[in-house]
Amino acid sequence: MGTPLLEIRHVCHHFAVAGGKSLEILRDISLEVREQQVVAILGPSGCGKSTLLRVIIGLEKPSSGEILYRGKTQTGLNPSAALVFQNFALFPWLTVQQNVAVGLSNSPLSAEERDKRVHGVIDAVGLEGFEEAYPKELSGGMKQRVGFARALAVEPEILCMDEPFSALDVLTAETLRNEVIDLYANKTSPVNTILMVTHAITEAVFMATRIVVMGAHPGTIRALLDNPLPFPRDEHHPDFLKLSQKVHGIVTQTVIPEEPAPAAAAGTRPPVVQSIPTVSLATTVGLLEVLENEGTMELFELTRHVDLEFTQLLLVVKAAELLGWVSTPGQRVEMTDQGRKFLAADINTRKQLLNAQLREIFVFNLIIQMLRQSEKGEMPDETILGELALHFPHERPQRILRTVVAWARYAELFKYSSTRKVLYGLNPASVPTEPRI
Repeated sequence: MGTPLLEIRHVCHHFAVAGGKSLEILRDISLEVREQQVVAILGPSGCGKSTLLRVIIGLEKPSSGEILYRGKTQTGLNPSAALVFQNFALFPWLTVQQNVAVGLSNSPLSAEERDKRVHGVIDAVGLEGFEEAYPKELSGGMKQRVGFARALAVEPEILCMDEPFSALDVLTAETLRNEVIDLYANKTSPVNTILMVTHAITEAVFMATRIVVMGAHPGTIRALLDNPLPFPRDEHHPDFLKLSQKVHGIVTQTVIPEEPAPAAAAGTRPPVVQSIPTVSLATTVGLLEVLENEGTMELFELTRHVDLEFTQLLLVVKAAELLGWVSTPGQRVEMTDQGRKFLAADINTRKQLLNAQLREIFVFNLIIQMLRQSEKGEMPDETILGELALHFPHERPQRILRTVVAWARYAELFKYSSTRKVLYGLNPASVPTEPRI
């Protein structure tokens, strides 16, 4: 099992929001990371995965609880950890060699030792010959190799990765995943342990020796699973598929619980207001088309049928469920009468049905009320973004707004001018007083 490297004890974390209030991001997180482990933190969008990673390595101080490194309380940044970012985070004005050397700027190494270290990690990640290239000259995979080299240059005991493969194409991501595992298995590598955040179940099962599944609002640990599959792992092996299906079931229950949340009493609003899944309507309607052709399907079966990551598929299913088009008893997805009615309708009838449906959803109702209260009948998008950030601090308001605009345009609910950056043109149909949450 290895000796404990990191111990996370009852960590809670809050962010300050408007009105002097605080928002709970993480609640009572307790976790142990041992030597020679690859720990994958998995969970839905907004569950606090990246926040937890930053707290663990000391980039953020937890509101309560403590982090122990090798049995001693950790204060500030852990010098034995290095982080690989999702978006590469390279300095565009520096060469590959200079970007890699950034992490050694405060190192006690001599200039000669520093150059040797930099050249060594550049060679290790397959970038030899590109030392003098600038980031604009590199592909996405090569940029991420620079990120790995920069992290490895400090010879970290703990290599931390925040969704490092999500911005890459499928083949490049697969190549880098294998190379990271080779690095982990290499006994001469300084990397002792890997701690990674991912949204992809297959990636977690392929790489991790331990999988942490988180729930959202606030972020909590829902399950801890050991992964005993030997390296190298075969994604088509029955044991791999069996474990993947088990993780699928846990994540499904986290994102789409078996029992719906109890309804609020009349005249009250629940403390947590649901956003909308940031997926396209076309993809959501595509789900209906699949169910029309295939009938009711298990989620795991549906994942194999469509070309989507499981967590992305869950967002599509949630969107269809929010619109009343599907229901999700157990781990099955089945079309409702309302979904069949929408699918059978012509384009104009579909717009009318969706228009009425969107008015019952909180986000759209919020914007409708703002437009109705505006003297000019329009509202700057920055004002809308501020409201969205206030109501949904776990999520990216720009992504929510893009989805809202796309859905509203299709339903002819209201319009958006990208040049003026305003929402306007509210369809004057009646507005319900109680939005769906």
